[in-house]
Amino acid sequence: MDEIKEIFCGDSYNPFLDYCELHNYKQMSDLINCRFEELPELIGISSILLSRIKAICILYFKKHPECRTLLRSSKAKTKAKTAPKTDDLPDRLLVVFQQNANKLIHISEITKDLGKGVKRNDIIHVLEHQSWCKIVDGSTFFYSPTD
Repeated sequence: MDEIKEIFCGDSYNPFLDYCELHNYKQMSDLINCRFEELPELIGISSILLSRIKAICILYFKKHPECRTLLRSSKAKTKAKTAPKTDDLPDRLLVVFQQNANKLIHISEITKDLGKGVKRNDIIHVLEHQSWCKIVDGSTFFYSPTD
């Protein structure tokens, strides 16, 4: 399996590579879980660049059928699991951030406070969409109350 950095090499892909690093996407097969439709809003890439990224992924997955097998097994696992612990995740994260309002919070602290059953990628995805959360780097955040 190829690494994402090997396939997407070039300065124009840097925001996408940063996004992949933030979400722990290292191998091309990891992009099966990527939420491509959110990329323009989250990292500010153009629709043309998004189309190019998606086209490269589609071509890669066609040339590597083992990725499709991973996709099918991933979907089966997702259907088999229920996610009751993530329904109230934004509210639970807000409580954690309010309790730590005067300091930087690392993703490891957040996952420890939330307990088992909540994935790191789900936490990061929710935090990216919260107005009260500011991202320092890929794994550090801070609380910024909204008026």
